[in-house]
Parts: sequence; structure tokens; C-alpha cells
Amino acid sequence: MRVRQLLRFGFIPLVLLSAAIAIASSGGPPASRTGVPAIAAKTAEGTCLACHNDFALNNGATLTLINAPNFYVAGVTYTFSVQIASTQTAGNANRVWSFELTAVNMGDGNGVGTFANVAGQATQIRSGSGQYSTRRYIESTSDRPSATTPVVWQVQWTAPDPGAGPVGFFAAGIAGDGNGNKSGDRVCTGSSVIQDVTPVEAVSWGTVKALYR
Repeated sequence: MRVRQLLRFGFIPLVLLSAAIAIASSGGPPASRTGVPAIAAKTAEGTCLACHNDFALNNGATLTLINAPNFYVAGVTYTFSVQIASTQTAGNANRVWSFELTAVNMGDGNGVGTFANVAGQATQIRSGSGQYSTRRYIESTSDRPSATTPVVWQVQWTAPDPGAGPVGFFAAGIAGDGNGNKSGDRVCTGSSVIQDVTPVEAVSWGTVKALYR
């Protein structure tokens, strides 16, 4: 009888729907939340602050790109780390952590280079959509529950070949209190712009003349 009443009033479908939403959200942050500024015709991205907004951006948490390159050579692969630190959630036994990172061409705002997951880091790569469809995002898939500050993920990025001029890395992260909802979380961002130093191949006068023979 109790089951019939639940079915009649729609409680079971509602519970199932809520569970589906929770599962869908547990696979990592939504794409395009890294805070990339407006570049060329592309408008600025938002950040995780759109939902986790109890505190101002970068209040009580920091995001640092550790050992990110200062420059790049076309086709070379670089390994560096995303670190989130916060002492504000230390008292929360169920505290959680997450991040999202992208790389963009500072001239046109398109995604640039290729990200790769590093074994054991619990990350994934997803694509943007709409005006951000050329961008790729590497992000956490595990919230590192109860981990102590700071929390670090390694990532790999291969520079475009040929080189594409200045490239910007933009990342956003959350130091969450683990209360099961969007309140009480700290949102932080970090960025770095690197220069293209790909060597220009020298061409001799003899090579030029040979092209016209």
C-alpha cells in the first residue's frame, strides 16, 4: 500500500531523478568554467563561482600552476601540476577538491595544443561547446575526499605544431567543505601566459636560388 501511494504521488520518480542528477554531476566540473577573459570575438568564461558563491573569488583558497613552462617549443610535451590550497576547510572531515584547466591562443581565443591524462591522477578531458567548441578542458574526476591541503594533480600538454604565438593557461578550482551542496565552498583561479620560442629554420641563399631553377 505504501509503495502504491509513493507511485501515485510521484515520489519514487522524483528520488530517481535526483539520484541521476547527482551521478551526472559527480563526473567532473562542467566545461568552460576556467575564467578565460574575453579574447577576440569570444566572450569571457565564467567560473565555478556561478554556483558556489558563498565567498568572493580567491577568498580563502589559492590555485597555482606549478612548474608550468614560461615558454614553449612547437610539438614538445610539458608536464606540470595544478595545486589548490586552503586552510578554510581543514575542520571539515568530508572536504573535497576539484579543478579544471584549459589552454587558449591569446590571439583568437581558440583552444590550442593537446592535453593528456597522467596515470593515477584521476583526470579526464572534455570539449567545450558553442563559441568555446575548439577548447579542451582537463579536469578532476575524483574529489580527493578528506585530502589535506595542498592538493596537487599532474597534467600533460603538448604544444601546437607549428607554434601559435602566446598561449594562456587558465584554471579554476574548488576547495569544498563536503556538505553535499554548493554552500560553504571556496572558489579559486590561476593563470599563466607563455611565449612561443620555436626556432625559425634558417634558409640559405643557395636554397632560395634552387627553388627557382
